[in-house]
Amino acid sequence: MKQWNEMTREEIEASCENLVIITIGATEQHGSHLPVSTDNFIVETIAKESVRRSNEQIPIILGPHIPFGFSHHHFLYAGAISLSIQTLLTVLKEIVESMVKSGFTKIFILNSHGGNDEIIRLAAKEIGYVHDVNIGAASYWSIAKDKFTVYLANTGLYDVGHAGQFETSLMMAIEPALVHMDRLQQKNSNRKATDLTFEDVVRIRPKSIWKEIDGYSDEPEKAQREIGELLLNQICNHVRHVQINN
Repeated sequence: MKQWNEMTREEIEASCENLVIITIGATEQHGSHLPVSTDNFIVETIAKESVRRSNEQIPIILGPHIPFGFSHHHFLYAGAISLSIQTLLTVLKEIVESMVKSGFTKIFILNSHGGNDEIIRLAAKEIGYVHDVNIGAASYWSIAKDKFTVYLANTGLYDVGHAGQFETSLMMAIEPALVHMDRLQQKNSNRKATDLTFEDVVRIRPKSIWKEIDGYSDEPEKAQREIGELLLNQICNHVRHVQINN
């Protein structure tokens, strides 16, 4: 598998006809039980495995990772490193434009943070108007959404949410040493197990909701490593299908 950061200038120049996958996550609180880089761990794992699977059929380059996104809504807690919407748009556009200068015309942005979802699509749209490139952008959970939603419903799992059962299960499979279930405490006895499901309609929630639910959604105490492994396999297969058909 070719990785941008490990390649020489000659190797990159010789590979400019390949599709490049750029990943983006976030650095922000994920409850008291998960690290602030949870979204980065998840998207980098998905990208590496899906690219590995895709390379069985077509050559794809695993591009650089962007560890920061739009996370202003998590400034209520320590640890958030956030870019403004305009700054993030500029960063994405200039990274892609840099790749275009190296000769690349097939680029895909893969995201794992809800706050970035609209922004990556806007960036791809603007770049597509200016440059003659084949560019796409999507969050991993929105790829093959219909099949994914049915799978979650049939297994009784919560949707993606934030630091809930879904993400905690993924982290148990990816970096179990960084999952601290013993620190998971419901400080508010009246806390509601909301799933904070991502929706097609943009809905702006009050920042106070994160304090009300102690910074995490649904019921992460129901997370299991086995669930995380199954989810990763499903997600990587869906992302791989998009890559080889891009």
